[in-house]
Amino acid sequence: MMVAEFIFGNLFIVYTIVLHILTPGTILDILTSFYNIWAVAGFFLIWLSVYRVKHGYSFWSRIQKKWKKGILIFSGVCGAIAVVNLILILTPRLLNLEEKICEAETSEAESEFAEGHKVYVFLLGGGIDKNGKLPKPVMWRVQKSAEYLKMNSEAVCVVTGGTMKWLPYPEAPELKRQLVKMGIEPERIFIEDQAKDTIQNLQLGTKVLVKELGVPVEEVLTSPVALVSSRYHLRRAQRLARRIGFEKVTGLGCRTPVFHVPMAYLREICAYVKLNARILLTGKPNTWKSE
Repeated sequence: MMVAEFIFGNLFIVYTIVLHILTPGTILDILTSFYNIWAVAGFFLIWLSVYRVKHGYSFWSRIQKKWKKGILIFSGVCGAIAVVNLILILTPRLLNLEEKICEAETSEAESEFAEGHKVYVFLLGGGIDKNGKLPKPVMWRVQKSAEYLKMNSEAVCVVTGGTMKWLPYPEAPELKRQLVKMGIEPERIFIEDQAKDTIQNLQLGTKVLVKELGVPVEEVLTSPVALVSSRYHLRRAQRLARRIGFEKVTGLGCRTPVFHVPMAYLREICAYVKLNARILLTGKPNTWKSE
């Protein structure tokens, strides 16, 4: 057991370091990153192994029986909540480009997203590094957006992502620059560069479309909307969109690098639990009209 604790502890710390290397940030960004949760878990496991060696018995054996029962119950409840939320995260509503949704046998709902129909595409930002470059998972979002925009000449896109804490560059302008490099006409791409989270991505992105296209909010909310993000993020984004008032929302899911999967899904489970708690306790976010 001691060996397992020590090995896993070191693996978690190495995992944290590699994640930071893959997405360079400023010193403050590194210190406050969610990635560090793996390092905290790693150091805790190493401490447990050292404690066992020093005292000749495990730290768990020193905990009183009544506290052990409480810890086990609490862990079981947290585990069950995490599993339920993971199942929800794994089942977003997806728009599969490979299925050729413009064919006659597709459903009426799917046909609204086919070629020739006005669709609002929201390319959701996923981070930018200290050098102003988009990480690979975000570039995959850009590629998926470009693929869909080329298939549907009537669709327009809002790229949304502001300047994150401790980082010097807003994300949205770089998202547009990459889309243009992939052959998408600049006039079909609108920039929203203030959003700090998914709710703001949707709300501020909608305001940009309303202002730039001269359409009422209700038109955006009732029109087909395709959210482009990593697949693990889509279910939460779609739920937020429906809470805000979007009526026809689907998603274009992008893959996640294998190395990022544990971190991505752990963070998303935490975010989804937080969203559910917020809705339960405050009822927010609510519909656009009540904002």
